[in-house]
Amino acid sequence: MKSERSVQILVTLSLEVNIMSNYFSYPTYGTDEHQYNLYLGKHANKQNKGQRCQDSERQKTYRAEWTFQSKITNPEFASIEEAQKFAKKMYKSKTWIKLWNKSIESDVSRIFGARPKVVAMGSRNKTLSGYTNGFTVSLDLVTGLNKYTLLHELAHCLGHMHHGRSFRQCLLSLVGAFMGAEEKNILKGEFKKAKLKCGDARKPQTFEVWMESKKRMAAMREANESIKDDIKFLHKMRDS
Repeated sequence: MKSERSVQILVTLSLEVNIMSNYFSYPTYGTDEHQYNLYLGKHANKQNKGQRCQDSERQKTYRAEWTFQSKITNPEFASIEEAQKFAKKMYKSKTWIKLWNKSIESDVSRIFGARPKVVAMGSRNKTLSGYTNGFTVSLDLVTGLNKYTLLHELAHCLGHMHHGRSFRQCLLSLVGAFMGAEEKNILKGEFKKAKLKCGDARKPQTFEVWMESKKRMAAMREANESIKDDIKFLHKMRDS
């Protein structure tokens, strides 16, 4: 019964996410509805770079974070067990629960990632301070046992497996809640200096507004073509 209930919840959430993320389901290729869906995808990617393609803002985000870490005191954990204990406390907080619920809206698989595991990183991955597959956070025992590295990786676990706008928004929320308001403001300032957006994404046009815009553009193109034809005619008359 428990597994059937989980499947039912997952199916319901999948339907809700599909309605929210894709205005028209299975539109015919080339139709206005199909073109509008393409517009929605391009708009989402433009507002949150790295979400659907190459993680284009990763290095800029890293550089801003390095400067941030040089300006603050980054509490360290004495052991991986201490990091695990801290993470478990986080998972019970209102901030974490709110962010996790929000992550489900865009990625149903997050329903199974409410409490990511925190483990020690394998020796073959010593070039990284930490990494995650979205469900388990691995921390290097030398360079990764600190609060900020843990928060960075947990932000990925909340549905942001990239370094775009939504990742930075989530990270700022975690830093504010679990490191402090001052640290949050410093990090936000470094993102701003790097020209990395952290505010709410611009909402896409509704289908009706998009259609009106499409009609206006078509009318403008038609008018331009008419002007070009008139100019060609005048040149022909002049040369004749």
